[in-house]
Amino acid sequence: MYFVRKNTYYFSLLLGIILFSFLLFHIIPTDPARIILGPNADEQQVNSLRKELGLDKPLIIQFISYLRQIAGFDFGKSFVDGRLVYDEIVDKLGVSLFMICCCLFITIFYSFLSILFPLSNRLFKVLNFLFISTPSFFSGLIVALIAVRYLPFFSFSGSFESVSDYIFFLPPAFVLSLYPMAILSKILANEMEEILKKPYILAARAYAFNEKKICYIYALKNAVIPYLAAISNQLPMLFTGAFIVEIIFSVPGIGSLLIKSVLERDFPMLEAIIILNGIIFILTNIFFENLYPLIDPRIRKK
Repeated sequence: MYFVRKNTYYFSLLLGIILFSFLLFHIIPTDPARIILGPNADEQQVNSLRKELGLDKPLIIQFISYLRQIAGFDFGKSFVDGRLVYDEIVDKLGVSLFMICCCLFITIFYSFLSILFPLSNRLFKVLNFLFISTPSFFSGLIVALIAVRYLPFFSFSGSFESVSDYIFFLPPAFVLSLYPMAILSKILANEMEEILKKPYILAARAYAFNEKKICYIYALKNAVIPYLAAISNQLPMLFTGAFIVEIIFSVPGIGSLLIKSVLERDFPMLEAIIILNGIIFILTNIFFENLYPLIDPRIRKK
């Protein structure tokens, strides 16, 4: 029953996202046929293309047809270059996902570093304050200037064939990870502090258990659950932040594609990007919800 309820919730959420993206671009007072043909096209050509695109049909019929297309991963063609939207997004998605994975690695490494060296607690507090208070566009510009100056191979060929292609992602991933590093490391440190005061930890110390075993097996295992929940909450913000970072560092990812689509009023591309973000958000939540019981069997019993 739990899984049926959850699957129904996620399916309804996805349907709502698709409906939102569909209606959003039908509310905007622009004519897709006019955008494709250009301002010099006559009315007969525009009406002919409207009929070809199915824009002359009732809105409900258009939406049902749109759902059928999306079910087959057919997002249509770009208004700008006529290329398939699906192919364009697949090309850019790998770049954005790789950068976000690098960001998550840096964030998790920093979080665990902050609890491994408790004597440096004040240093981490100062760093966290700086990371939270500095806007990403400002830190991005500073890091970009440093990278251009001190990283001679700071360029991306788009093929992931050379070491410089991977080095290119370190500065933008670092900038993207600044805010989540501060938030997530603080959450993990606070959870560890609370758990180390629990009776079962005090009992383990009374029995003279190894301190490292107490901290990094008994305490850390319980502190990881809220930490993972915080990561799942931060992921949508990472995708949003990635758009800004990609523009600053000229990363050819989904963010750059989104800005380009907005400027060129490429509606099929924009609709696909909105739906893609929704799908990633849903899949992320499903992944973490299934991960929690593997770490803590008590959740599985509930």
